[in-house]
Amino acid sequence: MMRPRISTCSRCMARSRPFSTTVSRTEQAKNAAIPPEAGYTRLTNRGLISIAGIDSATFLQGLITQNMLVAGDPSKPIRRTGSYTAFLNSQGRILNDAFIYPVPVPNSNDLEWLVEVDKNEVPILLKHLKKHKLRAKLKLRAIEEGERTVWSSWKNHEQPRWAAYNLESESASVPSSPSSDILGCVDTRAPGFGLRLVTSGAEDLRSHLPDESQLAGVEVGLDSYTVRRILNAVPEGQSEILRESSLPMECNMDMARAIDFRKGCYVGQELTIRTHHTGVVRKRILPVQFYTQDTKLTDGPTYDPSVELALPPTGSNIMKAGGRRGRSAGKYLEGVGNIGLALCRLEMMTDVALTGEGTQYTPDTEFKISWTPESEQPAEVKLQAFVPSWIREHISSGGVRKAAPRPQDVDIGERAREFLEQLEEERAQRGTD
Repeated sequence: MMRPRISTCSRCMARSRPFSTTVSRTEQAKNAAIPPEAGYTRLTNRGLISIAGIDSATFLQGLITQNMLVAGDPSKPIRRTGSYTAFLNSQGRILNDAFIYPVPVPNSNDLEWLVEVDKNEVPILLKHLKKHKLRAKLKLRAIEEGERTVWSSWKNHEQPRWAAYNLESESASVPSSPSSDILGCVDTRAPGFGLRLVTSGAEDLRSHLPDESQLAGVEVGLDSYTVRRILNAVPEGQSEILRESSLPMECNMDMARAIDFRKGCYVGQELTIRTHHTGVVRKRILPVQFYTQDTKLTDGPTYDPSVELALPPTGSNIMKAGGRRGRSAGKYLEGVGNIGLALCRLEMMTDVALTGEGTQYTPDTEFKISWTPESEQPAEVKLQAFVPSWIREHISSGGVRKAAPRPQDVDIGERAREFLEQLEEERAQRGTD
């Protein structure tokens, strides 16, 4: 089983010195510390939007890949647990990756949800939501800085696979608290990746969860959390999940449980469902290792905090090293030190065979990225992609089981579709008045 590794060997670090000593232009990626086995991080790069009102759940149902309704339970149609999801455009491309959290509203029939997205994308997503709001009975607002705080909390190897929990249960999948000021959910983007939490105010998470059994380790910086994400093949934000370019399943959202393939109509559903049922996902976001000729690895990415190198621009093409220029093997997305994330063509950069024709990859195949920094000489770096075991298992098993939709699921989807069509008709009529 392939596991990401963190290098602490001084000899390995010494061998890494042929890398350029120019640091990345991304401040977050500079001298990132090794992520601890257990800890938590304040996610200052994430923002929140409040969607409150009687129509909020139905409104979200027509816009996101996750199911807002509890299938087969007419007494409790609205889900009361948080989850990972995505907003798509009409062509099925990702606008934003997001988490949604239900907010308890005591003594009220109204509903409220917090939508967590890339902080820089909050104004853009708000504009997208307002475009679809029309006459829906709900209120939209961006949460002010300091009003609430987003956290990631984890204990490595506590759960060898994804946590066993009920996505549709009333019980929260977060540590219990004496107060009701903590929201959250299990982070399903990788096995045992931890919890996603939202707290009131800007205080340290430890002040909300003082018990070590509820919150292990110490607070670490955002850069260490980024290293942990990369080693676990978890992209986040629109610097890695490129806006209006990335497809959900290429970003591993199918195995991250961000997509309900049985729900009804939502914006961007057609291409997503067609790819799920009839297509082959030929590209996936994978962790990559930058290396020199004498440090190429065979069993997993290794993070070396001593390496400081200039990283290529986001979206740079990955090409085969040597020989004539051919088809692009993928695109570089983001990196820290000597590791990064890239959108890779599986049959070119890995030994994964998607069809009976086999893969084009051979163990001695090398890949590179070449670019020209501003006012500098042309730069080049070699890289190697790795397929985490759970991604390999998902692909080899044929992905998510393709179950036929149940009658109650069709009814739920029909209601959401009719609601969305009504909103679109009202918007079109308003535009002609």
